[in-house]
This record gives sequence, C-alpha cells and structure tokens, in this order.
Amino acid sequence: MDMQSVSEAMVEDSTEVEELKEQVDELRKLVHTLLNVICEEPDGVHSGAAPIPADAPRIGLCM
Repeated sequence: MDMQSVSEAMVEDSTEVEELKEQVDELRKLVHTLLNVICEEPDGVHSGAAPIPADAPRIGLCM
C-alpha cells in the first residue's frame, strides 16, 4: 500500500464515522421524543384529549 491509498482510506473512514455520528444523533433525538410522548401523556387523559365513555369509571388508568 502506498501513502496515497492509505490517506484516501483514512479520509473514507473519517467520512463514514461522521455519517454514523449524525445517524446516532438523529436516532437519539427520535428516542427522546418518543419517550417524552409515552411518559407525559400516553392516553391523553391528563389534557382531556382522550374521549372517555360516559359509563366508564375515572380511576386514572392509562395504556
């Protein structure tokens, strides 16, 4: 292997690493968003957005 091909391989590797870092950051944001949605108002009862049948007891159950 000559120096030029080693240099090109290093550039390719660093480019792949940067792309993987970006993907990890995007996935981290997605997971954080999903966890917020699940933990805060899983069924909408807290905000009153979820429809509750008239004969259903209000015992605070969710999901």
